[in-house]
Amino acid sequence: LRLYAGTLRKGDTVLDTATGRPERVARILRVLADRHTETDHALAGDIVAVIGPKTTRVGATLCDPDHPILLEAPVNADPVVTVAVEARRSADTGRLAAALARLTEEDPSLRLATDPETGQRTLSGLGELHLEVAVEKVRRDAGVEAVVGRPRVALREALVEGVSGFVYRHAKQDGGAGQFAHLVLDVAPLEEGFAFTSTVTGGRVPREYVRAVEAGCRDALAEGPLGGHPVTGLAVTLTDGITHPKDSSELAFRTAARLGLRQALRAARLHLLEPLAEVDVTVPEEALGAVLGDLAARRAQVRGTAPGHGGTVRVSATVPLAELFGYAGRLRARTQGRGTFTSRPGGYAPAG
Repeated sequence: LRLYAGTLRKGDTVLDTATGRPERVARILRVLADRHTETDHALAGDIVAVIGPKTTRVGATLCDPDHPILLEAPVNADPVVTVAVEARRSADTGRLAAALARLTEEDPSLRLATDPETGQRTLSGLGELHLEVAVEKVRRDAGVEAVVGRPRVALREALVEGVSGFVYRHAKQDGGAGQFAHLVLDVAPLEEGFAFTSTVTGGRVPREYVRAVEAGCRDALAEGPLGGHPVTGLAVTLTDGITHPKDSSELAFRTAARLGLRQALRAARLHLLEPLAEVDVTVPEEALGAVLGDLAARRAQVRGTAPGHGGTVRVSATVPLAELFGYAGRLRARTQGRGTFTSRPGGYAPAG
C-alpha cells in the first residue's frame, strides 16, 4: 500500500471503496528487498505491505469508513506480447487455470484469454521478460509444470485511406418487433486512437441513437479486416441517418454501426502496425561491430552511439519488438557475457 494521507495502525478497519466492503489490517510490514520488518503503524508517504484484506485488488482505494473517498485507479498499458500457456499434464489443467486467474488479479497489466481458433489459453503482457517472470511465479507458487509457446506480438491495423458517404442499412424482421437503422458514415485517417463525431441536424437521428452508433463503432474496432487485429488511427463521422417509428432502437443502431463500419473498413485501405521497443545496449568496444550487425539484421534503426565507462560503448536504437525475442542470449554470446541492454515501449510503426 501507499499511504496518501493520515495514519494506518495495526488492527484498523478500512473501507475498500471499490467493493464497498470493510477490510481489517491485521499486520503492517516494512519491506526492504527480501526482508520484512513488522511495525505498528504507517504514515502518509509510506509504502508498506499489509496482511488481512481478503478481497482487495490492485488499484483499489482503502480509506476511513467514516470519510469514504475513491482515488483514480492507475491506467495499465495495453499488452504487446502474447504466449500460449498449457499444463504439461492434463490433470494439472484446472490448477494452472486457477493460478493464472490469481496472477491476473495481482498484476492487472497481464491479460488472460482463450484463443478462439485453437482453444489454447493465452497470457499477454508488456514484454518477454514480464511473461517469463509471470509463468515462473505460476510454476513456483502452484507447483504446476507449464509449457509456454513462442511469443507473439500484438499487431494493430491502422487506416491509411478512408471512405466518404458510406451507406449502410440494417433491416431485420423475425415475426415480432423488427430492427431498422440507416446510417451514412465518413471514415478518415487519424494520427492515433479513435474519434467519433455526428453532424446530423434536425433531429433526424435521436441523441440516444447517436450514442449507440458510437458504441457500435467501438465494437467494430476490436477486429480489423486484415487479420482480425484491433483497429486504430481513424475518425468516424455520422453524417446522416434514417429511423423507423416502430422498428428503430438503440440496439438496431448499435448493430448497424458495428456491421456498417466493418464493411466500410473493408472498402478503405489499411496497413498493419507492429510494436517497437527503444533499446539501449552497452557493449565492449571490440564487440561493437558484431552487435551493430546483429541489430541491423533485426531491422533496428540505430539512433546513435556514445562512449561509456571502462571501454564500453552505448548504442541507442529502435527495434521491432518481435525481433527482440531471445536477444538477451544472443547479446551475451556476441560479447562474451559482458553486453547488457534495457528496453522500453516505443510505440507502433508500419510492419516491415
